[in-house]
Amino acid sequence: MKTLLSIFALAAMACAAQAGDKTVTIAARLNTPVISVRGGQIFVHLTVGTPRFEERRREPLNLSVVLDRSGSMGDERKIEYARKALQKLIDELNENDIFSLVVYDDYIDVLRNPSRVGNKRGLKALIDGIEPRGSTNLGGGMIQGLELASQFVQKGYVNRVVLLSDGLANQGITSPHELNRIARQYRHRGISMTTMGVGLDYNENLMVGLAENGGGNYYFIESPRQLASIMAKELDYVSSVVCRDAVIELRLGSGVRLKDVVGYEWKQEGEKTVVSLGDLYSDENRELTVELEAPKGSGSIALAEGTIAFQSDKVSAPTKGFAAEARYTEDEKVVEEHRDLTVQAKADVAVSTRRVEKALQALDEGREEDAAAELQEAEAFLNASPAASAQGAGGDALRAQMGRLSSFQDSVKSGDLKKAKKDIQYKNYQTQKNKQ
Repeated sequence: MKTLLSIFALAAMACAAQAGDKTVTIAARLNTPVISVRGGQIFVHLTVGTPRFEERRREPLNLSVVLDRSGSMGDERKIEYARKALQKLIDELNENDIFSLVVYDDYIDVLRNPSRVGNKRGLKALIDGIEPRGSTNLGGGMIQGLELASQFVQKGYVNRVVLLSDGLANQGITSPHELNRIARQYRHRGISMTTMGVGLDYNENLMVGLAENGGGNYYFIESPRQLASIMAKELDYVSSVVCRDAVIELRLGSGVRLKDVVGYEWKQEGEKTVVSLGDLYSDENRELTVELEAPKGSGSIALAEGTIAFQSDKVSAPTKGFAAEARYTEDEKVVEEHRDLTVQAKADVAVSTRRVEKALQALDEGREEDAAAELQEAEAFLNASPAASAQGAGGDALRAQMGRLSSFQDSVKSGDLKKAKKDIQYKNYQTQKNKQ
C-alpha cells in the first residue's frame, strides 16, 4: 500500500506556489493509479491554477473590434444594441489602452486606426454613425482587425480582437479551414481572438472554430439585448489576463498513446504533444481531461510528464513539471478499489461531450433521429458510470451534465433546430472549458 500511495502521489504531484507567490500551478491526477496488465484506457485529469490578484489594475489593452454591419443587423435592432454595447465598452477603456474599429459588409471600412483611446466623445459619435447595409465579408473584416492589432503588439499589452457577426460569411474568404488557419497564424504572433455570434442565422461551427484557433472566447448571444452584458463580460476576462498563449507540453511514456485532450486543440511536435490553452485569467482553475491508451505490461509504467509555458509579465511558470505513473495488476478488483471517483466523474463528463459533438454533426446533416440517439446514449453512458452515485464535486458535475443532456434532447424534439443547435453547442463548449 505504501508503494501504491507513493505512485498516486507522483501522479497527483502539483507544482504549487507558496503562500503569496505569483506562480502558476499544474497538477495531475489519474482516474485510477492501478491498471490491468492488459493495458487499456486511462484518464489523466490536469488542473492549471493561476494566482489571484486583489488589485484591479490591469495590463493595458490593444483591442480591435470587428463589427458586422450587414443588412441583417438591422433586424431586431441588433445594430442599435451593438452600438450601445460598444459605447459602454469605450466608457470602460482608459488612456493607456489602444483601440481600433473595423466594420464590414461587402466592403471593409476601418473607422478607427489603432491609437490610444483619447477623446471618448468622438469615438462614441463615430460608433453612432454605423448603419446596416450589404452582405457579409466576415473573413475580410476579421483579417483587417487582426492586422490592425498586429501593428501595436508589444510587451505588457493584452492583444485581443473581438469579432461580432449575425450572419453567414458569404463574401471574400468563406472557407472555415482557411479562416481558422489565419486565426492560428495571428495567435502565434501574440494576438488572441474572441467571437460573438448574434441571433440564429450565423455559422456557429465557424465562430467556435475561430475562437478555438484564435485562443479567445466564444459567445452565443441569442437576443441582441444581451450584447452589452456579454461585451462587459469579455472585457472583464481580458482585463484579468495573467498568461498569454499558454501551452502544455506532454511527453508520453514508452508504448503510451494519446487518444484525446477533450475540448482542446493539440498537435504532435516531434516527441512531444503541444496542447493549446489560449489565455489564462486571474484566479482560474482550468481543468483538462487527457485520454491515454496504456500498453500491456507489468510492474509500473510512466504514463506522461509535462510542463506549462506561456508569456507573462505578472506570473511565473512552475520550476518543475508534473509526472503521472501507474502500477499494473492482474486483479480487476484492485483497479476498482483504487478508482478515484472524482476524476472518473469528470472524465466521463468530458467523454460525454464528444457524444454531444456527434449529435451536433447529425443535426448539421439533417439526421435528427441520429442526433437524439447520440444524446440518449451519452446520458446512458453517464448513468452507467462507476461515479454515478459519487458525492462531492465530481458527482455533482456528472449529475449536472445528465440534466443538460436531458434538456438537449428536449431541445431537439422542440423542432426549432436553429436555436437547439446553437444552444447545445454553446453549452457543450462551456462544459468542455469549465465555464458553466
